[in-house]
Amino acid sequence: MNTFNVVSVNRSEKKGTIKTPVPEISIDEQGVAGDAHAGKWHRQVSLLGLESIHRFEKQANRRIKYGEFAENITTQGIELYQLHPLDRISIGPTELEISQIGKKCHGETCAIFKEVGNCVMPKEGIFCRVIKGGTVKAGDKAIYQPKIFKIKIITLSDRAYHGEYDDLSGKHIGERVTSFFTDSHRECIIDYMVIPDDAGKLHSLLLEAKSWIHRFCVYHRRNGHRTTRHYARNSKTFTG
Repeated sequence: MNTFNVVSVNRSEKKGTIKTPVPEISIDEQGVAGDAHAGKWHRQVSLLGLESIHRFEKQANRRIKYGEFAENITTQGIELYQLHPLDRISIGPTELEISQIGKKCHGETCAIFKEVGNCVMPKEGIFCRVIKGGTVKAGDKAIYQPKIFKIKIITLSDRAYHGEYDDLSGKHIGERVTSFFTDSHRECIIDYMVIPDDAGKLHSLLLEAKSWIHRFCVYHRRNGHRTTRHYARNSKTFTG
């Protein structure tokens, strides 16, 4: 289990301004209550690691206060910018899903940039949407939960299903998918199966995959030496 600490919680009433540390923040379905960045969008809560702040302090040759880069939650114990979108962070009952790493810097039009002279948030700050609300305060423990992608690979082939030959194409797809996620430093679980060339069976499996919240499903039909691949994502299907 990857745990780290909340060292400060911060809030501001206007965007583009430094946030002020507060004893606690209340997070609801729109973000931090009373904060300028709350709303129905993907950057409801911002986090910045003390590790990033310390690196910037050396460059700026001065101490940086909590909230000075307009982060809602200041943390310690993990390099936040090395996390990935769709990973989750739990702080007590509060659950956040990472939606973005870094952001565009507005430079001299930003009050933070004018006051601090630079900003670390565009490169090392992370942004989240709220999955479940709650109260967060300094001293709380946070738990990092990496996203594990569930992949279903289905081969449609009467001959492979009856064991007349080994389905090499389905296994090759699995190897390539695994390699992609490994290179991206992400985790995946692959559910591989061979079924007869039966549209009804395939339909049932795709509905089952959808109910399991499989993010990505690959099914392909063997037709002689030709393989047609179909990709189903979020119940939409396309052919490649």
